[in-house]
Parts: sequence; structure tokens; C-alpha cells
Amino acid sequence: MLFIRYVLTICSLSGCGGFGIRNFLTLFLSIEVTKAMLEASSAKDRGDESSYLYAKRRVEIFTEQLNESNPLLTEISNCMTREGLARDRVETLGEEKDDEYEIYLADMKTAAEAKERANGELFQCNMKYQRLMRELRERNEM
Repeated sequence: MLFIRYVLTICSLSGCGGFGIRNFLTLFLSIEVTKAMLEASSAKDRGDESSYLYAKRRVEIFTEQLNESNPLLTEISNCMTREGLARDRVETLGEEKDDEYEIYLADMKTAAEAKERANGELFQCNMKYQRLMRELRERNEM
């Protein structure tokens, strides 16, 4: 989970967060769900109720994180597309700094701001689920 925080921080700072982070985060969480499902199945087969409930809750937490982060990742991706299209148009217009140029410049800024907001929300989402997993581990260790 610390690695996810690092990747999200780097992506927020560098302005990425579309295709790469979306695939990375979804893949990571999917792997964690699968591992937890296998652990739950194994614990159930052994009759280890405590381990079964722990693994089952991990599945739930990772699935909730996937569901909560997906719309944020989509928003980031959409904003990046909008920002890129506006930037391309601004560059195409170049010296012709007319009303159309100003409209695309404003759209580029609006998209960049929306992307930063969504990146912040994604980071907060990640922190929430890190906290839930830490609390689950601490309860399990007791």
C-alpha cells in the first residue's frame, strides 16, 4: 500500500494519472482481491474461521476501493483528454491570439484544475483504504 501512495503522489505531481495509473491501480487491486479470495477459500477449507473472516473483509475493502476509485480515474482520464485537445488547439492557433485561442486556453486551464481536484480525491480515497486495511490488520493481530 505504501507503494501505491508513492505512485499516486508522483502521478499527482507530474500531471499523469490517466491510462498508466488507472491500469496500475486497477491491476494492483485486482491482484489483491484475488489473493484475498484465495486466502479466504483456503481458510474456509481448513475450518479457520478467524482467517476466513479476515480474508473476506480484505476482499470487501479492496473491492470497495476499486468501486470508489474507478469514477475518479475516469474523471482524471477525461480531464487529461480535454486538456490535451485544448492544448493542441492552442498550439495550432499559435500567434492568432483571438477569441478562439482564449476559449481553448481557458478550457485547458479548467481541465487541468479539474484533473488536479480528481487527483486529490483519488489520493484521499487511497489514504482512506490504507487506514481501513491498517485497522483491519491491527484488529487481526490482537
